[in-house]
Amino acid sequence: MEENKQTVENVKVEETGKVDTQSTEKTEEAVKTFTQEEVNSMLKKEKQKAEKKYEGVDIEKYKEWVESQKTVEQKQAEKEAEYKQKDNTISELQKENAVLKAGVKDADDVDYILFKVSKMEGEFEENLAKFLKDNPKYLKGEELNTEPKATGAPVKSLGGSVESGVSAILKAKHPDLYN
Repeated sequence: MEENKQTVENVKVEETGKVDTQSTEKTEEAVKTFTQEEVNSMLKKEKQKAEKKYEGVDIEKYKEWVESQKTVEQKQAEKEAEYKQKDNTISELQKENAVLKAGVKDADDVDYILFKVSKMEGEFEENLAKFLKDNPKYLKGEELNTEPKATGAPVKSLGGSVESGVSAILKAKHPDLYN
């Protein structure tokens, strides 16, 4: 049995001999850290270098020169991009105005409705009408108040315009209390 133990130990030694270990040189490399003052001084030096490099340059003249180097096609492309951006802004504002005019009660819901309606296929106005017809909860109008019953299930009733029977009797008998 001792021979078996020795062979097992020899195998273990051989296996561990094959494992690569990290050299101590890699782990002993020091990382340089800087204080805030050192960082600030380095940034100040770099800024001074850049200022010296461009000391005599007039920014306005440089911008004019860059603009003069552009071709007619580049200038036209820039104008078209600007027009497209303005057109998109106008279109979005018109859609938002249409949603508000449709009678949406919360301004917070406008963005959600715009998102949902814009994902629908077809004309915006038709899709808006269909969406608001399917989802009347976003519209202004007589809001329904929910009052919990004793069972915990909510009961919908019109907001305050309907009186309970007891209130009606008290108002009839004592009108001076409800003035």
